[in-house]
Amino acid sequence: MKKCLLLLWVMAVSLSLPLAARAQSAAMPASSAEALPADAATRDQIMTLLDMLHARRNMQVMINSMKAAMAEGAEAGLRKKVPNPTPKQLKTLHAIVDASLGDMPLDDMINAIIPIYQRHLSKTDVEEIIRFYGSPVGQKLLREQPQIMQESMQAGAEIQKKRLDEIMSNVEEKVQELVDEDENQTAAPKK
Repeated sequence: MKKCLLLLWVMAVSLSLPLAARAQSAAMPASSAEALPADAATRDQIMTLLDMLHARRNMQVMINSMKAAMAEGAEAGLRKKVPNPTPKQLKTLHAIVDASLGDMPLDDMINAIIPIYQRHLSKTDVEEIIRFYGSPVGQKLLREQPQIMQESMQAGAEIQKKRLDEIMSNVEEKVQELVDEDENQTAAPKK
């Protein structure tokens, strides 16, 4: 069970690091080389756009999809180690997955992406994008986007599931290399 929990932790970290790294790097203050362009969209414009795009809802859909994929992968990993896990083990496993992605700071994530939009989109760009999403076809895209995202995540999960054994074997091998390296360094006499 200890090895299973380590494996679950490695999976959770490997799945959540890209999201956290993007949010953290976006939250870093821009250097003078990355100062906002003179024609950058205002914070209010970006917030209007993000609200129109249902960014908060879409982030939550993405997080929920990640939770489901992590839970499925973690359960598959557990079942490899424990072919017939008890309901209690499964419940604990799902609680660990939920906790690993629980209470993601959506406000922090929104605040982190505002300057990114400002660096890439001008006031005029944002006005035109808002105009598009205000149109009937833009509204249709907004309505359909959550389902498109969910189906896309499911398609991606199917591809990942096919490679899960290979991925997990590779991760376990790399973790073992780290453990062996650490043991070798600890065992080596210090000069």
